[in-house]
Amino acid sequence: TLFRSTSDLENFDKERHDEFKKHEMLKEHERREYLKTLDEEKRKQEEEKFEEMKKKHSEHPKVNHPGSQDQLKEVWEEADGLDPNDFDPKTFFKLHDSNGDGFLDEQELEALFSKELEKVYDPKNEEDDMVEMEEERLRMREHVMNEVDINHDRLVTMEEFLKATEKREFLEPDSWETLDQQQLFTEEELKEYESHISQQEFELAQRAEELHKQREDLERQHDQLQAQKQELHQAVQHTEQIGRA
Repeated sequence: TLFRSTSDLENFDKERHDEFKKHEMLKEHERREYLKTLDEEKRKQEEEKFEEMKKKHSEHPKVNHPGSQDQLKEVWEEADGLDPNDFDPKTFFKLHDSNGDGFLDEQELEALFSKELEKVYDPKNEEDDMVEMEEERLRMREHVMNEVDINHDRLVTMEEFLKATEKREFLEPDSWETLDQQQLFTEEELKEYESHISQQEFELAQRAEELHKQREDLERQHDQLQAQKQELHQAVQHTEQIGRA
């Protein structure tokens, strides 16, 4: 069952990535459709605003490499309120193994990245997309799991954690590329997605048309039945009148 649940979780992560990509493509599709409705001057203003938002979003403090000593020390100091000079990996592990089961699971790992994510994303800022924040959290967790989880059971043991803290990458990590520094989809993928959307819209319109026709047919049948009922009622009345005469 462990294997099955591990592959289930991997599929779940893949679905999350796919959903995120669709979210980004839909956002871009809607933006472009909106631009088409504007005159040249308004379109220019909108494009400038869009570029300005992107620039604002990218102006954030340096994001520490997830799982590096710098990143964990910042949690130790700011979230745990401890002296950075006393940083101790063993104590850190125990502090963040919230349920005390001897492992850092995916939720416990993801919780470690909140400080980093807050540098880039603020729900009060129009330019910061919280859906992107969750994708960034997922990417950080996957990265740390790949580096640290030696037996790939999606759990980090104390032994795996301590081993990771001895690696060069822990002390001298590469810089971390945030989502805004990456191309999330190609123009080709966007076109494919747009044709998928218009196909769906076409099918929905067809279905609506069919339902409309069905409704009209039902109304017609209903009217015919009412007319027949009326005729029958009149015939019965007529027969009764003859009978009384």
